[in-house]
Amino acid sequence: MRTLIVLAAVALSAVAASSAGAVNAPPVTFTDPAGDSGSAPAVFIDSDKNGATGDRKGLGADYLFVDDFSAHELGLYSWQSNDWQSAPGSTAGVVVAADGKTVTMTVNKSDLGNVDGFNFAVVSSDGSFDSGHTDSALNGGGAFTYSAQTVFTLVPGVSHNGAATAGGTWTVSMTAVRSDTKATVGGEGGHGASAVCTFRVPKKPRHALLRATVTVSALGRSASTAFTATAR
Repeated sequence: MRTLIVLAAVALSAVAASSAGAVNAPPVTFTDPAGDSGSAPAVFIDSDKNGATGDRKGLGADYLFVDDFSAHELGLYSWQSNDWQSAPGSTAGVVVAADGKTVTMTVNKSDLGNVDGFNFAVVSSDGSFDSGHTDSALNGGGAFTYSAQTVFTLVPGVSHNGAATAGGTWTVSMTAVRSDTKATVGGEGGHGASAVCTFRVPKKPRHALLRATVTVSALGRSASTAFTATAR
């Protein structure tokens, strides 16, 4: 039996491009109340939140994700005048869990018009759209609303590499800067916004080469700076 799954934001992660590569936005969970029927999911994205535009028979959707399980094909479509047309979806991807019950789709927000949020509805079919073979969310119509989550990277800021003294200490420090607000994070070691690490250096051997890496993490993001020094 051919199983057609059309997915949108329930399994959709917004992705933003940065100089450090693609960054996934934090996931948001939406729950479909129990008590309906059907066996597999399906979805439409109303990117402008205007039911009078797009496919008026499908929420006013402007974009559509289609994942055909049997053919192993993923499609991203956009509404053009009066029909669905294949849309540039080079960033679109899909992962099906081993149990076959969870589908995760990702797409760069630029493929959805760089919107900061959208409405979406989910409809599913096990190959037939007859009664008892479909499921919908929200039940009885309506739509979920998704708002884009904050996406950022951390990049190394100012660093300091102190002198390493044999039999003494070696102190290094760094700052990390958020890409979205340009604010500095950190504050470890009591040196303002710097992350500071102090290491004990053995007396021997003198002129030993020392290596260290300092990492600052915030909200699931990290930035690191590597340091080297010669014990004197």
